[in-house]
Amino acid sequence: MAQSILNNKRILAVDDEPDVLEVLEEEILGYAPNCIIEKVTTYQEATHRIESQHYDVVVLDIMGVRGFDLLDQAVKRNFRPPC
Repeated sequence: MAQSILNNKRILAVDDEPDVLEVLEEEILGYAPNCIIEKVTTYQEATHRIESQHYDVVVLDIMGVRGFDLLDQAVKRNFRPPC
């Protein structure tokens, strides 16, 4: 298996459904076992993490946790996709 670009990256996953976060974590770790995944289930918790931490990747649930608002926050913190 080829080395994943997600290895050694910090990932924040945000979804209001814990079972979705569990599946997402399993899938990502299956391909990138050396990444760090932090999971949160509320808008407030996600806002705190985005404001106080740095992440290489942020995966957002657009509907359940005001994902577009969180996306705006991440962009303001300069969490941008790689070129």
